[in-house]
Amino acid sequence: MNWLRAVFGGGTPKAATQSASGGQSYSATDPAFLEAIRRGLASGKSPEILRNGAVNRAVRLHCESIGMLPLHLMFADDAKGKATDHPVFKVLHRKPNNWQTPYEFKRLMQVMLLKNGAAYAQIVRSRDRVYQLQPLAKFRVEPKQNRDWSISYEVTNSNGVKSTLRQSDVLAIRDLDIEDGVSGSSRIDQAHDAIGITSSIKKAVQKLFDNGLHAGGVFESGETKLTTEQRQLAKDQIEERSGAVNAGRWLILENMKAKQFELKLGDNQQVENLGFQIQEVGRIFGAPRPLLMMDDTSWGSGIEALGQFFVTYGLAPQFTNWEQAISRDLLTDDERDEYDPKFNERALLRGSMKDQADFFTKALGAGGGMPWMTVPEVRGLSDLPKKGSDELPERLGATTGATNDPQKPA
Repeated sequence: MNWLRAVFGGGTPKAATQSASGGQSYSATDPAFLEAIRRGLASGKSPEILRNGAVNRAVRLHCESIGMLPLHLMFADDAKGKATDHPVFKVLHRKPNNWQTPYEFKRLMQVMLLKNGAAYAQIVRSRDRVYQLQPLAKFRVEPKQNRDWSISYEVTNSNGVKSTLRQSDVLAIRDLDIEDGVSGSSRIDQAHDAIGITSSIKKAVQKLFDNGLHAGGVFESGETKLTTEQRQLAKDQIEERSGAVNAGRWLILENMKAKQFELKLGDNQQVENLGFQIQEVGRIFGAPRPLLMMDDTSWGSGIEALGQFFVTYGLAPQFTNWEQAISRDLLTDDERDEYDPKFNERALLRGSMKDQADFFTKALGAGGGMPWMTVPEVRGLSDLPKKGSDELPERLGATTGATNDPQKPA
């Protein structure tokens, strides 16, 4: 825990001096001072980005799905039971640290992964036993690969105090990185262009409605010349009818004929442009359009297949990423042969009650097929108390006479 004392004020960098308020004081030409400014500017981008509805929804899909799924430490033998007595099981499934629930911890780590390209948590051990996982969301973490191929992590707190953690002290989950495989690449940064274009379109549309004239038509005077009073009246009515609130209203003048305005296709094109940018965000985050609250016509029987598509191609790689990172950083070499961290993605792949009933009846051997699940296992998947025999039931066709073979003609 020496690094905590250093990060929270136990040490002072050579390039800085301690101020009376407890913070760090730098000269204007100090590289550390310039770096602090740069980090401060960069840190203000996330709230603005999450105001983009498509990005907000995509981030929530990933983080809330990861957060809600149970994460267990399982035995790697044929029994596939839960290793409830292992300390890592309790940290992952019950209490990761002294201030977060498992849902909050997994959700925050996944946010860090999407935002920064990597998520880090300090491993707190006591007598070689994993006691807590403290996320390093409030710190700047810079990984560095050493000459022996190990990785060390330079951690900087909000006051600029730095400390170095060993690889064995950090749980690191990295996203795809095409550079060196050490730092990870932020998906939010990858979506920067689509987010920027969407923001520009929204601002343009807002200006169009705030400053544009949305009149439904006008009364022309023909060859009659307008008086000063009539011109002022026309000007007043134009100003009164500017903005989205008065869209579609007509201008009324005396002794004039009505003429309908034609709608401009270019104004409506902005809506299509917004839809295209939402689709670009969906591609980067691997989220189908209906799950981003688009394409109302897709809701119905097809939405279940789209949900399974998202789990298979969007979340399953993240499950593997988490599981293998936990195995690497939290388990010893001997324990990796004995235990496997596993997400229970079945909670996201459950179909309708009818589909579940069909699956369970076949799993128990209905229709003459060989059973592959016991009654307690089926009840456990339905969150019911486990009752019944732990032995596989007999094939139902053996007692009822039903089989999967076609009947022979008489």
